[in-house]
Order: sequence, then C-alpha cells, then structure tokens
Amino acid sequence: MKIKKGSRVTFNYELRDDSGEVLDSTFGDEPVIFIQGEGEIIPGLEALMMGEEPGFKAKVTLSADEAYGPVNEDLIVYAGPENFDEDVELVEGGEVETEDPDGNTIVFQIIEVTEDKVYLDGNHPLAGETLDYKIEVISVD
Repeated sequence: MKIKKGSRVTFNYELRDDSGEVLDSTFGDEPVIFIQGEGEIIPGLEALMMGEEPGFKAKVTLSADEAYGPVNEDLIVYAGPENFDEDVELVEGGEVETEDPDGNTIVFQIIEVTEDKVYLDGNHPLAGETLDYKIEVISVD
C-alpha cells in the first residue's frame, strides 16, 4: 500500500546534524507512527514519504524550512525573575512552560540568566538547522 493522505505510517529514522553527529535514532528502538498529511512530523519527511511503500529507504538533507523552520527572533524574549514561581529553577539550558492565550502549552528554553532578566527562547531547539535523515518505512495502513 502506498502512502497517501490519511495513511497510518510506521517508520524508523536516524537524525544527524550537519557536522555528522547523531542527534536521535529510532533504529533498534520503537519506531515512529504518524498520520500522513496531519502535520505530525516535519514537512520535509512527510513530503519525502508521500507515495512510497513499506521497505522504502532514503537519506535526505533537509533545510531549516523543510524541518523545524528558521529561527523566529520574536520567540526570543525576556522576563524578570519575579515573573516565575519560586519552585522554578532558573538556570541556563533549563526549560519553563507557559500557556498561550488559547491554553496551548509553550516550552521556552532558558538561554541566559542575569540579575534582573531571564532570556527565553521559544524556538524548537533545531530551528534554523540543516538536518540529515536516514529513514526506513516499515508499514503503511
């Protein structure tokens, strides 16, 4: 069965950054399951698999636009330390969660902490990156 909009697809992937470092892999672990056309995975992988069948294997380099998008400077913000609950640990590299006006959870990475400001980045950690994927389609339902 070929992958089409609405197909339930099971696949494995290996993700490397542009220096060749393995960032993540499902080979030898649990594969990913997604519904084609629902935006559950990055656009470049969804487009690559469209029309393919189980057993399809590929290696592909995806630009930021095809993956997690470019860095959006509007998602880099700051707040005063007083805006955080006392139990929140404000350390560089840490994460904090909040909600948007619609009640959706947004995760920000703490990128810098000064005496009077906490700088936060709401971009995906791989935004702006060129990424190399190796994939293998296992099944299509």
